[in-house]
Amino acid sequence: MTVCKKTLTGRETARFGFTATDLGYVSPTNHGYAIAIFGDTFNDTPDLVWVPQNWRSPVGLRQSNTDIENGICWDNAIGGDIARQMIPYRHAGTPRAGRLPDGFTNIPNDLIHLPDGRFIMTTAAVSSWDPALTDGSWSTFHSRMWTSTDTHAEKWERTWDIEGNHANMDFPNSGEWRHFQNNTMLKLPDEPWIYIHGTDEGRRPDGGIHLMRVHWESMWNRSTYEFWGCDSAGEWAWRRGGHTTPVLMPTLPRNGIGELSTQYIDSRVVMSYCDGQLGAVTRTATRPEGEWTVPRIQVSPAEAPSPYAPCIHPFSTLGRAQMLLSQWTKHPKKENRTTFYGVKQWEVDLSCDAYLETASLSASDLAAVLGEHADPDVDRGYIDQVVSATRSGSSPH
Repeated sequence: MTVCKKTLTGRETARFGFTATDLGYVSPTNHGYAIAIFGDTFNDTPDLVWVPQNWRSPVGLRQSNTDIENGICWDNAIGGDIARQMIPYRHAGTPRAGRLPDGFTNIPNDLIHLPDGRFIMTTAAVSSWDPALTDGSWSTFHSRMWTSTDTHAEKWERTWDIEGNHANMDFPNSGEWRHFQNNTMLKLPDEPWIYIHGTDEGRRPDGGIHLMRVHWESMWNRSTYEFWGCDSAGEWAWRRGGHTTPVLMPTLPRNGIGELSTQYIDSRVVMSYCDGQLGAVTRTATRPEGEWTVPRIQVSPAEAPSPYAPCIHPFSTLGRAQMLLSQWTKHPKKENRTTFYGVKQWEVDLSCDAYLETASLSASDLAAVLGEHADPDVDRGYIDQVVSATRSGSSPH
């Protein structure tokens, strides 16, 4: 049963110079500890973005305790006593009109530690938070790759595209690369590939999850990336240059897939994301390509309002996993002021052995399948409500 174990930000991060932050994507390192990377970070509250309060993004915290079921504990910060912004850039423009070269802010996507000791991190450069322009979320200029050759990921610099006259190694918001503006990286044991799942900018309605891969020794060679897709003859294959076909779609029509994360746990690929109005879900597969289990709803908006960016901690087991989940809630009357902006730890069960194509199911059958495989604490009435409303084209709220 899903249990909220701990609030991981606020008082837990105050000693590192911030109380307000989100995301917290956790990656294992070759040293045995983990690094969690966080998004827009403030001394106090995101409501005061224009007031000097040491706005940073991303920041990183290290964590080594293996008894994470008793609570994730932060050891220290990248940057010293006070967590500093990990990458060199300046916030430019306004929320609705970010400016190049780096955008209004850079939101972290994921971090991976390569076999040779290098760290790679990807971020998304935000061009606009304007709901009118971005279907209720955000738009991006590009996703950018960063490298650290420092033993413990203290110093970072831009990754260069070796084939592009040492231009930035970006995933531009165009062509096949536009499907990887938000992305998550995974390396399986005994394989040379870095598998990268991704989505388009924001949380686009009816937008899917795509997949590409690259040998870990050539992540900075653009021509070596291979895209997983289905051709006109129905054949799925890896192809350089594309095209890519979604491996997963939102469960409900006109819903979007939010920020995603993958881990390799107990010989299973585990993916977590917010599946539109269903909330935080997990799915597992034996391979990054799939086949994927049905979405297991772990935490719905009925249990945790305004959830996003679920990430399973890599020290987890399938039967007793620890999930980091962000929330940003606001007071409906007091000038829309933030009431909570942070990350909480939830204990969840990732076990699911059901494989079923849900797109063709009736509303009642879909609600029954989702309810059968959801965490026992998830409100079944809420599931019935959102499935019925989205299938009928109305709003559940």
